[in-house]
Amino acid sequence: MKLIRLNKYLFSLIIIFLFLLTSVAFSLPKGYPKCVNSDVNTSNYCPLESKLGHKLILVDFTSRWDDAQIKWIKGRIFGDALISITPPYHRISFLKIDGTPPHSQKYVYSKCRFKTGKKTKFEGDKVNKKCEGLDFIQNIHKTWRKQINEVEMNFFDGNEVANQSLIYEYIIHVLREYNADFGSDYQTRELIIVSDLMQYSERVNFFKHCKSTKEKLKPKNKQKADKCREFNDLMKKEKSFANYINRTKPTKEMLKNLKVTVLFMNHSYQTRKDLYISLENLWKELFNYIGIKNFEIIPQIDII
Repeated sequence: MKLIRLNKYLFSLIIIFLFLLTSVAFSLPKGYPKCVNSDVNTSNYCPLESKLGHKLILVDFTSRWDDAQIKWIKGRIFGDALISITPPYHRISFLKIDGTPPHSQKYVYSKCRFKTGKKTKFEGDKVNKKCEGLDFIQNIHKTWRKQINEVEMNFFDGNEVANQSLIYEYIIHVLREYNADFGSDYQTRELIIVSDLMQYSERVNFFKHCKSTKEKLKPKNKQKADKCREFNDLMKKEKSFANYINRTKPTKEMLKNLKVTVLFMNHSYQTRKDLYISLENLWKELFNYIGIKNFEIIPQIDII
């Protein structure tokens, strides 16, 4: 009798162990869909019940790109690089800064990164064998990848120099407008800005603020931006600029779960070669002033 009870006890332990082992094997990060058929929107590949993350890539088309720059940028924001830095089921959006006002601009692309079906550094990439097949998942991934490749192929077509560069306005727009779908309800957010950071609009004109006295003595058609004044100096001397920044800067709620990464381009045909040092400092001070603390600025190396 005791032997029968012992066997039942051991059998129960084995069942519990196998259950726990299975649970661990198929554990997913918080909010991740368990099964594609029941938990994922088939039109945009996003989870039906959660907002895991959003990577918004904001690309400045107000200055002319050369082929070497385009190649560098593509290697950062498309292809395998994009998949390697974006977890599955996180939304990826591409938005252009051009002559279009921010509120009238539309995303070039905005869908979630679909899982690969393979083992990667992201736990959510693996197939859930309980309800998903490897071939099924990889076929969907191929379809998603084809869509991204098509966006890449056409993304840099028709680049024309614009009459203004509303970099600051686009940043504020995506942070505070509901229809941008980039709110703090996402668990994580990254805003990637690809730009030379030469903001120029009626209220915020860095071509005006980034010229030394020596440069201003030259004929107007020979002048180029060469050195930016400090941000605090601008705020003190340019009251219109200061009022605009104070009225439009984001709230704390808009900045939750946010990281900003700047791919800092060098458009030397418009500016003097050493401008980038003071211009980068100006943006660092601007970011800190409006409450963006988690940011990184990655400069493009010179392209000969």
